Amino acid sequence: MQKQIYLAGGWFTPKQASLVERAHVALKQNPTIGYIHSPQEHQYKGVTEDHDPEGMFGGYEWANQTYQNDITAMDLADMAVVLWDMQDEDTGTAFEVGYLNACHKPIFFVCEDDLQANPINLMLAKGITQCLTSVDELATFDFQFVAGEPYTGQIV
Repeated sequence: MQKQIYLAGGWFTPKQASLVERAHVALKQNPTIGYIHSPQEHQYKGVTEDHDPEGMFGGYEWANQTYQNDITAMDLADMAVVLWDMQDEDTGTAFEVGYLNACHKPIFFVCEDDLQANPINLMLAKGITQCLTSVDELATFDFQFVAGEPYTGQIV
């Protein structure tokens, strides 16, 4: 049975946007994945900072509905892939890790930065199921078999 993935990660910098794009491509190649929910593709009424014909971006209606869409998607997902940029940590992504952890969803943390030179907060380190060090691993990773592995990077 193919898995439904919630793809978490910021897309606010060129590096983050590249991580999301590359992860989406890799996950589409993976035969164990059936559906990928990428929040940036499901903003309320398609509104983004760059596309906002009605002036909704940042307003209550947009924020409430976008938040609810993401919560529903996390609830429905079998597991999550979380993309992490050590140089520009995204608080929204950190929230998603906490929420997904509270929902007992397996969390596959992907970080291509040096895990020894860049410590992460213990709450993130202990909240993930497994850490991958390359987005490319997502194309062949077996999401059918979920085995937890301790985070081996530096923790603060």
